[in-house]
Amino acid sequence: MINFKSLLTTLMGGKTLPRTLDNTAAESTFIEDVDTGHLISSAQGPIAVPTIDTIEGSLFSPADIDLYQLESECQAFFKFSVAENLLLSVSSLSLFLFDEMGKGLAAGIGEVGFNFSENETFYLGISDGLNPLNSAGEVLLSPEGEVNTGTLTGWQDPGLVIPIFTHYKIAIEIETQAVPEPLEIGGQGLAEGTVNI
Repeated sequence: MINFKSLLTTLMGGKTLPRTLDNTAAESTFIEDVDTGHLISSAQGPIAVPTIDTIEGSLFSPADIDLYQLESECQAFFKFSVAENLLLSVSSLSLFLFDEMGKGLAAGIGEVGFNFSENETFYLGISDGLNPLNSAGEVLLSPEGEVNTGTLTGWQDPGLVIPIFTHYKIAIEIETQAVPEPLEIGGQGLAEGTVNI
Protein backbone atom coordinates (compact mmCIF):
# COMPACT_ATOMS: atom_id res chain seq x y z
CA MET A 1 0.00 0.00 0.00
CA ILE A 2 1.31 3.48 -0.89
CA ASN A 3 1.86 5.84 2.05
CA PHE A 4 0.92 9.18 0.48
CA LYS A 5 2.23 11.23 3.43
CA SER A 6 5.70 9.70 3.16
CA LEU A 7 5.65 9.91 -0.64
CA LEU A 8 4.80 13.63 -0.61
CA THR A 9 7.45 14.37 2.02
CA THR A 10 10.04 12.49 -0.03
CA LEU A 11 9.07 14.17 -3.29
CA MET A 12 8.68 17.68 -1.90
CA GLY A 13 11.48 17.38 0.64
CA GLY A 14 10.68 20.48 2.67
CA LYS A 15 8.32 23.24 3.54
CA THR A 16 8.97 26.20 1.29
CA LEU A 17 9.72 26.27 -2.41
CA PRO A 18 11.39 29.67 -2.98
CA ARG A 19 11.25 31.85 -6.05
CA THR A 20 13.92 31.00 -8.61
CA LEU A 21 17.31 32.66 -8.29
CA ASP A 22 16.72 34.84 -11.34
CA ASN A 23 13.40 36.06 -9.82
CA THR A 24 11.37 34.97 -12.83
CA ALA A 25 9.04 32.77 -10.78
CA ALA A 26 5.80 34.50 -9.94
CA GLU A 27 5.12 32.57 -6.76
CA SER A 28 6.60 31.06 -3.65
CA THR A 29 4.97 27.97 -2.19
CA PHE A 30 4.67 26.55 1.32
CA ILE A 31 4.34 22.75 1.18
CA GLU A 32 2.58 20.89 3.99
CA ASP A 33 5.22 18.88 5.88
CA VAL A 34 3.86 15.35 6.51
CA ASP A 35 0.36 16.12 7.91
CA THR A 36 -0.44 19.39 9.64
CA GLY A 37 -2.58 19.41 12.75
CA HIS A 38 -6.15 20.64 13.12
CA LEU A 39 -5.85 22.80 16.27
CA ILE A 40 -3.96 26.04 17.02
CA SER A 41 -1.28 24.17 18.98
CA SER A 42 -0.51 21.80 16.10
CA ALA A 43 -0.75 24.16 13.10
CA GLN A 44 2.18 24.36 10.66
CA GLY A 45 3.98 27.64 10.13
CA PRO A 46 4.50 30.47 10.56
CA ILE A 47 4.00 31.34 6.89
CA ALA A 48 4.84 34.94 5.90
CA VAL A 49 2.18 36.30 3.55
CA PRO A 50 2.20 37.69 0.89
CA THR A 51 5.87 36.62 0.39
CA ILE A 52 4.48 33.09 0.34
CA ASP A 53 1.53 33.22 -2.05
CA THR A 54 0.60 29.53 -2.37
CA ILE A 55 -0.02 26.81 0.20
CA GLU A 56 0.03 23.24 -1.05
CA GLY A 57 -1.07 20.20 0.88
CA SER A 58 -3.26 17.14 1.04
CA LEU A 59 -6.31 15.87 2.88
CA PHE A 60 -6.01 12.12 3.39
CA SER A 61 -9.69 11.51 4.18
CA PRO A 62 -12.89 13.53 4.71
CA ALA A 63 -11.96 13.55 8.43
CA ASP A 64 -8.59 15.26 7.80
CA ILE A 65 -8.36 19.00 8.55
CA ASP A 66 -5.25 21.10 7.89
CA LEU A 67 -4.49 24.26 9.86
CA TYR A 68 -1.72 26.76 9.04
CA GLN A 69 -0.29 29.64 11.07
CA LEU A 70 0.17 32.79 8.98
CA GLU A 71 1.89 36.13 9.64
CA SER A 72 0.80 39.20 7.67
CA GLU A 73 3.65 41.33 6.35
CA CYS A 74 1.41 44.29 5.56
CA GLN A 75 -2.01 45.71 6.30
CA ALA A 76 -4.33 44.40 3.61
CA PHE A 77 -7.39 42.40 2.70
CA PHE A 78 -6.08 38.86 2.21
CA LYS A 79 -8.05 36.55 -0.08
CA PHE A 80 -7.50 32.78 0.02
CA SER A 81 -8.92 30.58 -2.72
CA VAL A 82 -8.61 26.92 -3.61
CA ALA A 83 -6.94 26.80 -7.02
CA GLU A 84 -8.83 25.12 -9.84
CA ASN A 85 -7.86 21.49 -10.35
CA LEU A 86 -9.34 19.19 -12.97
CA LEU A 87 -9.28 16.30 -10.50
CA LEU A 88 -10.77 18.24 -7.59
CA SER A 89 -14.19 19.68 -6.96
CA VAL A 90 -13.43 22.90 -5.07
CA SER A 91 -17.12 23.26 -4.23
CA SER A 92 -16.69 20.81 -1.35
CA LEU A 93 -13.55 22.31 0.26
CA SER A 94 -14.18 24.85 3.01
CA LEU A 95 -11.71 27.50 4.19
CA PHE A 96 -11.75 29.00 7.71
CA LEU A 97 -9.91 31.96 9.26
CA PHE A 98 -9.16 32.27 12.99
CA ASP A 99 -7.36 34.93 15.03
CA GLU A 100 -4.28 34.08 17.13
CA MET A 101 -6.47 32.86 20.01
CA GLY A 102 -8.61 30.62 17.79
CA LYS A 103 -11.64 32.92 17.59
CA GLY A 104 -13.54 32.52 14.33
CA LEU A 105 -13.20 35.36 11.82
CA ALA A 106 -14.60 34.19 8.47
CA ALA A 107 -15.35 31.09 6.40
CA GLY A 108 -16.31 30.18 2.86
CA ILE A 109 -16.59 27.36 0.37
CA GLY A 110 -13.68 27.50 -2.07
CA GLU A 111 -12.56 30.97 -0.93
CA VAL A 112 -12.46 33.31 2.06
CA GLY A 113 -11.02 36.75 2.84
CA PHE A 114 -10.44 39.12 5.74
CA ASN A 115 -8.69 42.42 6.61
CA PHE A 116 -5.51 41.89 8.61
CA SER A 117 -3.07 44.36 10.19
CA GLU A 118 0.67 44.32 9.62
CA ASN A 119 2.49 41.67 11.72
CA GLU A 120 -0.79 40.01 12.72
CA THR A 121 -0.83 36.28 13.48
CA PHE A 122 -3.83 34.32 12.21
CA TYR A 123 -4.75 30.80 11.15
CA LEU A 124 -6.13 29.29 7.95
CA GLY A 125 -7.94 25.95 8.04
CA ILE A 126 -9.13 23.74 5.19
CA SER A 127 -11.56 20.82 5.39
CA ASP A 128 -13.76 18.75 3.15
CA GLY A 129 -17.05 19.97 4.63
CA LEU A 130 -16.37 19.69 8.37
CA ASN A 131 -17.00 22.76 10.55
CA PRO A 132 -14.94 23.88 13.58
CA LEU A 133 -16.49 23.69 17.06
CA ASN A 134 -16.19 25.78 20.24
CA SER A 135 -15.94 24.37 23.78
CA ALA A 136 -19.75 24.09 24.01
CA GLY A 137 -19.77 21.81 20.96
CA GLU A 138 -21.44 24.49 18.82
CA VAL A 139 -20.38 25.26 15.26
CA LEU A 140 -17.86 28.10 15.66
CA LEU A 141 -17.78 29.02 11.96
CA SER A 142 -19.70 27.75 8.97
CA PRO A 143 -19.17 28.57 5.28
CA GLU A 144 -22.80 29.72 5.22
CA GLY A 145 -21.91 32.69 7.48
CA GLU A 146 -22.56 31.39 11.00
CA VAL A 147 -20.10 32.85 13.55
CA ASN A 148 -20.42 31.85 17.21
CA THR A 149 -18.53 32.96 20.30
CA GLY A 150 -15.66 31.00 21.76
CA THR A 151 -12.49 29.59 20.30
CA LEU A 152 -11.53 26.56 18.24
CA THR A 153 -11.51 23.40 20.39
CA GLY A 154 -12.36 20.70 17.84
CA TRP A 155 -14.13 19.80 14.60
CA GLN A 156 -17.36 18.03 13.74
CA ASP A 157 -17.33 14.26 13.92
CA PRO A 158 -17.26 13.05 10.32
CA GLY A 159 -18.73 9.67 11.23
CA LEU A 160 -17.70 6.74 9.06
CA VAL A 161 -15.07 7.84 6.53
CA ILE A 162 -13.53 6.21 3.50
CA PRO A 163 -9.89 7.26 2.88
CA ILE A 164 -9.86 9.62 -0.10
CA PHE A 165 -6.67 11.46 -1.07
CA THR A 166 -7.33 15.11 -2.00
CA HIS A 167 -4.41 17.31 -3.08
CA TYR A 168 -5.05 21.08 -2.91
CA LYS A 169 -3.38 24.41 -3.63
CA ILE A 170 -4.53 27.59 -1.89
CA ALA A 171 -3.73 30.82 -3.73
CA ILE A 172 -3.13 33.91 -1.57
CA GLU A 173 -3.88 37.36 -2.99
CA ILE A 174 -3.94 40.78 -1.35
CA GLU A 175 -5.93 43.91 -2.00
CA THR A 176 -4.12 46.90 -0.48
CA GLN A 177 -6.04 49.82 0.96
CA ALA A 178 -6.94 52.26 -1.81
CA VAL A 179 -5.80 55.87 -1.43
CA PRO A 180 -8.83 58.17 -1.83
CA GLU A 181 -8.88 60.33 -4.93
CA PRO A 182 -8.91 64.13 -4.31
CA LEU A 183 -12.29 65.79 -4.82
CA GLU A 184 -12.63 68.05 -7.84
CA ILE A 185 -14.43 71.30 -6.94
CA GLY A 186 -14.51 74.13 -9.46
CA GLY A 187 -11.51 72.72 -11.32
CA GLN A 188 -9.39 72.71 -8.15
CA GLY A 189 -8.17 69.46 -6.68
CA LEU A 190 -8.92 69.43 -2.98
CA ALA A 191 -7.94 66.69 -0.61
CA GLU A 192 -10.90 64.78 0.71
CA GLY A 193 -12.29 66.33 3.89
CA THR A 194 -10.90 69.88 3.30
CA VAL A 195 -13.10 72.91 2.93
CA ASN A 196 -12.31 75.89 0.66
CA ILE A 197 -13.34 79.08 2.45
